[in-house]
Amino acid sequence: MPGKKSLSKMEKQQVVKEKPKKEDSSKAQKNIGRLDIPDVDSKELMEHLSKMKAITPTQLATQLNVRVSVANRVLGQLKQLNVVKLVSSTPNLKVYALNAPQKAS
Repeated sequence: MPGKKSLSKMEKQQVVKEKPKKEDSSKAQKNIGRLDIPDVDSKELMEHLSKMKAITPTQLATQLNVRVSVANRVLGQLKQLNVVKLVSSTPNLKVYALNAPQKAS
């Protein structure tokens, strides 16, 4: 069994040598999802919604490259504005559909 280490050896062991990190610009940076809420009135959002038959928060999150929690907030705002309606709801999944534009008679 080895004996006690001297103070100088323990100090050398604790000192962390910092190596300069090289940032490789050729590697693509991983973007998990944006945190900013997209504008509810934007054309991009309406185009994505019009292409979907059934709208789920997960689908919307992948289309807009946002987090699912952000997509849930957007769908909640759209529901309050009567743009989408809740078709089916379970504890794990909510399915929305785009409201048909009402014609003035």
